[in-house]
Amino acid sequence: MTCCPDPQSSENGSRFTPISQIKPLLKSPCFWVSFIVLLLMATSCQVMGEPPRLATATAQAQLTPTATLEPLVLALGDATAVSVPNSTPRPAEPNPLLTVWVNETSPEHETAVRQIAAGFSEAAGVDVELRFVAPGLLPDMVETAVVSDTYDLPDLIIHPLEYTVGWAERGILNPEAAEAALAQIGRDTFDPAALALVEVNGQTAALPSDGYHQFLLYRQDWFQERNLAAPDNYAAMLAAAEALYDPESLRSGFVIPTESNLVTTHQAFEHLAAANDCQLIDASGEVLFLEQSCQEAINFYYNIVHQFSPIGVQTDTSARNAYLEGRTGMIMASPRILPMLAGLIPAQLPSCAECAENPEHLAENSGIITRIQGTGNTSAAFGELTYLGITREADPETAVAFANYWFNEGYETWLSVESERKVPMRLGTEAEPRKFIDAWANLPLAGSGQSLADTFDPETITQLREGIADSERWGFREGQGGLMATLYQELTFSVVLQEMLSGYFNVDKTIFEAYNRVVDLIPNYAYPIVLEPTLEPTPEN
Repeated sequence: MTCCPDPQSSENGSRFTPISQIKPLLKSPCFWVSFIVLLLMATSCQVMGEPPRLATATAQAQLTPTATLEPLVLALGDATAVSVPNSTPRPAEPNPLLTVWVNETSPEHETAVRQIAAGFSEAAGVDVELRFVAPGLLPDMVETAVVSDTYDLPDLIIHPLEYTVGWAERGILNPEAAEAALAQIGRDTFDPAALALVEVNGQTAALPSDGYHQFLLYRQDWFQERNLAAPDNYAAMLAAAEALYDPESLRSGFVIPTESNLVTTHQAFEHLAAANDCQLIDASGEVLFLEQSCQEAINFYYNIVHQFSPIGVQTDTSARNAYLEGRTGMIMASPRILPMLAGLIPAQLPSCAECAENPEHLAENSGIITRIQGTGNTSAAFGELTYLGITREADPETAVAFANYWFNEGYETWLSVESERKVPMRLGTEAEPRKFIDAWANLPLAGSGQSLADTFDPETITQLREGIADSERWGFREGQGGLMATLYQELTFSVVLQEMLSGYFNVDKTIFEAYNRVVDLIPNYAYPIVLEPTLEPTPEN
């Protein structure tokens, strides 16, 4: 007995459903159940078979830049005279409006920025409009503002290093205004390396605000129990990952973000690649990614992730949770995890087996490594920086006044929010050259009375604080910051790395895939394109 009628045979042997049976089929509940099941199966197959590159493009297309909070306008009730530092007061007139985009969206950041903006508004007689933008949406929102009428560019943008040079080269940022702000605030009070990273045509593209080291975090107690060397190089990392990996107890050896739509997937790989002296591009514009050092970096990345990481795509959150729950021996992370190790964030408390008896076990038994060595004698650190950029749309005088206020009256308010990842790039004032940098480790964590200095030893504090802007970032010192902006916006490496891990091509092909995609982003590439060699010998004629 069948649920639905069988197709009939025609005289020529073909199989078809006669028209006379279509209406009964449509009335059959079984037909619709089967139809829905087949539709779901087809949809599932399409999604599962979609390469990460296409999946990422689809996800990005579905992200609308309107998914941000409504702008907050801090306006004074009456027209007032504009009084900005080091300038002549203007006659009374309607208050000018200053728009600021901030790439932080936590309630704590919003409170702090509103406080800074309100203070500036009161002091300078300027209405301030704030928009808090999710970091992943920021480059697309800026792009939308440039090419369409959906948004206007703001006057100032708090943004990461990755986009600074590219935006300046495209005329989105105004380096002349940044130079004017530096002259007022004091150029010598900033970290010179942070200024040099964003130099465009002899001018600084934006003002460096703060930064942090990406680091490798590992379980010192597990390493000591197994007599494992500190994982500060490829060999030690691989040996430790293998020794700690235990699938029966669901413990992995190493976890990093591998999702194709995450910037941090690129950042983790860039750190590991630079550790092996793998350079992306040189000052002349030639892509160097086919060098042996880069192939070794890809091989290492694939081996440690493929063999000793959890099954499936990983994110910053899954890596963090694995460490807090005692399910991995090593992760790469930002300092945002440090207050969690100390048990200062109730929603993300450590829950490892040892943490039940001692809530501070992870804080007491975690090692931090900021500089990693590859197969040779080279090593690298990875510093992430945040900049305050003045755009081409801003009235320079008003925008410079806001920057002046930000780095003086408002600076400590900003640094106090998630201070663990806000090492100041303005080191101090002319009167106190190390005022901000020396006070950093004593800033409170997560709204508590505890600081990094209370939790970690002086050597760790020094490691977390020093040399952030001196780290070995791809492309910036070679004058290729514009290319880096494009690579990060397109998530080029994040996509190709996930494709490799997903099995779309092997490690030998990955280096050519990455090379070709980078070259494709460089207009009028001036060097010969290196084609992928054939995998099998070509038969002789």
